[in-house]
Amino acid sequence: MFPYMIGKEEAGPYRSATEHCLKKLILKDFEGIAKNSGAVFETEHSTITLNSLGQSVSVKLPEGKIVFNGTDYCPVLGWRIIILNYLFRADNAHLTGQLVSYRELENGHVFYPAFLRESVNLLIQKFSSEPAEQIKNVCRVFGARLEDKADICAVFEFFPRFPVTVKLWLKDEEIGGSANILFDANANHYLDAEAIAVTCMLISQFLIKQYDMMYKK
Repeated sequence: MFPYMIGKEEAGPYRSATEHCLKKLILKDFEGIAKNSGAVFETEHSTITLNSLGQSVSVKLPEGKIVFNGTDYCPVLGWRIIILNYLFRADNAHLTGQLVSYRELENGHVFYPAFLRESVNLLIQKFSSEPAEQIKNVCRVFGARLEDKADICAVFEFFPRFPVTVKLWLKDEEIGGSANILFDANANHYLDAEAIAVTCMLISQFLIKQYDMMYKK
């Protein structure tokens, strides 16, 4: 857990959206939620615990308070809302192993400009001229699995059944840098396109902040 991951407990202007997600969630069977999402339900404490970006987070039900496991610290608000959406939407669909682009997701074309602006373009601007090994080291902080499918290809387990693949190609003397973010073909079984765009924004922001912490002191 890093300082930039911690948010205020208050939901502010997003309170109604948070409460709406929670009201839908608590109508479901908690053990079923855990099974469908790859999380763990602890009956004694009435909490659902799951891993996200190398962090263990707990959701206390029915009140819906979300904290980093073993602490009183809340993840940033956008992260909390996505967690509630993931738990509600998860249907135990198996990973296909087939990667798809954001625009191939249901309604992906609607939020594509925001997805591009708030995630892909940020990654290109920040990392296209940075050393590959340093970028890989930052990805490892979040538990990413590195693959040899680009200059940097990192697979992040944002949730147990929701991997996010980030690919970066560094610029050279002839070609500018580029980036792409891909998803398993079953992604919409777990999050809608809008929530996925926020997910990618968080990954991009966290990578940039962690990189600055490690290498821009």
